[in-house]
Amino acid sequence: MIHTRRLGVPGAAPALLAHCFLGHSGTWVRLIEALETPLDALAFDMPGHGRSPMPEDPGDFHAMVSGIVGELVTGPSLLVGHSFGAASMLRHALHHPDTVRGLVLIEPVYFLAARDEPEFAPYQASEQPLRDAVMAGDLARAARHFLALNPGSPQLEDLPEPVQALMAAQMRLVVATTKGLFEDSGGLMQPGVMAGFDKPVLLMRGSATAPIFHATVRALARMLPRAEVAVIEGAGDLPPAKSLTMM
Repeated sequence: MIHTRRLGVPGAAPALLAHCFLGHSGTWVRLIEALETPLDALAFDMPGHGRSPMPEDPGDFHAMVSGIVGELVTGPSLLVGHSFGAASMLRHALHHPDTVRGLVLIEPVYFLAARDEPEFAPYQASEQPLRDAVMAGDLARAARHFLALNPGSPQLEDLPEPVQALMAAQMRLVVATTKGLFEDSGGLMQPGVMAGFDKPVLLMRGSATAPIFHATVRALARMLPRAEVAVIEGAGDLPPAKSLTMM
């Protein structure tokens, strides 16, 4: 059972919100409250996050979360996602444009879009120690590598022990994103898929984030016909681990 929560103002413009890895639906509360234009927003916890149970077999986790988006969208909506949540929103939207009023993608991690960018190969190599650690069954070591890939994140040992344990378990899910984010199991890079998407897209990133985020946003902006880019000066990637204690 996927846990959801309603945020915003009932009857306002409908929206669906997808959080980042290691986050949960509650991370959207302050943002929705601060909006000048209200939204009637549904936020959900991805499997293995927040109050949603851990899947026994994550399989292609990108496909799994994109499928959940499809189950939760009941009509044309604004789809807002952060990091992996953004990549999952993108996968759903490109195949179901009739459910989309617009997309807000905050540092989407659909890395394959940047395969021709100079940042792609070094980043792909930098993830390998994480994957090796998961294959070796050392999930705590994998979690340390994951945090190191995200500038501004805390050290694993500085987090409460229950948070450390949950984060370690979630590393299996991170590895299960490979088919979607690096191998294109969703077919998003097929000819005409992005070029034919006619909905407005806002791509957002911080100016101080890792180079791969710059490259991915840059590439997607070229591929999506109605894309605009917003850069938040001085901002790094959201340190998601800090939100795990605020469920």
